[in-house]
Amino acid sequence: MTWNELFPKENQPAMHDIAEYAGTFKPHWLNLIEYFETAYKCKPKMTYSCCGMKPGWNLKFQKSNTNFGTWYPKPEGFEAMFVWSYKFDDEMRMLIPVMTSKMAEHVQKAEDFMKNGRWIMFEADNGLIIEDYKRMCAVKKVPAA
Repeated sequence: MTWNELFPKENQPAMHDIAEYAGTFKPHWLNLIEYFETAYKCKPKMTYSCCGMKPGWNLKFQKSNTNFGTWYPKPEGFEAMFVWSYKFDDEMRMLIPVMTSKMAEHVQKAEDFMKNGRWIMFEADNGLIIEDYKRMCAVKKVPAA
């Protein structure tokens, strides 16, 4: 059963529902939420999207004017949309040599986002991708020590 079928608009999931849906990825999921709460002092905001591409409940992480992405739950991980301003292009490209080949390819092929920056969608399904994602977030805002 898909995430959207399990939790339609009128049935908002609890955070533990999302963690359970992540299956074996649950420890990564919980660690990443804790990371954002500690490093950026931000809590996840649950929203519902009617978007035809990714309908359903998702999590957004934001601190002030910095958006760290939108997470779309899926079995064994999540998909994430990550957007960055053009002013961060050089720094993002400097990360490519230390990224997994999968994430490096996403960054290299990033498309324009409403003429304000670039965006990617990626699957977070292992710890290495999570580390790439953290590095990308750190370009936008340095995490607390």
